[in-house]
Amino acid sequence: MPTGLGPATLKQDSNVVSVQASCAVRQTQPGDYDRMADLAGQLGYECTGEEIRKRLSDMQDTNHYAVFVAELVGSQIMGWIGAHVFRSVETASRAEISGLVVDEGARSRGIGKTLLDAVEVWARSIGCCAISVRSNVKRDRAHQFYTNNGYEHVKTQMEFHKNL
Repeated sequence: MPTGLGPATLKQDSNVVSVQASCAVRQTQPGDYDRMADLAGQLGYECTGEEIRKRLSDMQDTNHYAVFVAELVGSQIMGWIGAHVFRSVETASRAEISGLVVDEGARSRGIGKTLLDAVEVWARSIGCCAISVRSNVKRDRAHQFYTNNGYEHVKTQMEFHKNL
């Protein structure tokens, strides 16, 4: 993985992916799962730490998946981000952010940007030339966040879901 991130650093051997101010971004650890579930709940995705553990157990291949947490120095996890490689017949492979959440009491402090930077470094390191994210139409603040960080709104679509 590359090491040049400007204000951030990448240290694979110490498991620290990015450091900015007093926020460290690192790979997940088993003790993180309950807090990650709490944060997912803040976005309306109710789940348990055990469910997070099971899902992450299927996402161990770092050439296809990245999941990082942001931890304030001397504090608990304040956010997490997940991404995967998206492949399709009709478009070139790209990284896609599958989830990003920062604790509602800690937003607008640069934590989300630090998480975004970590995933972008991961995406470049595995050869992705683009990254995308889907965001619920009602999340205006998130849309502004992505626009402010160089993402361009390219499509509005509907999502359909069927339980199997």
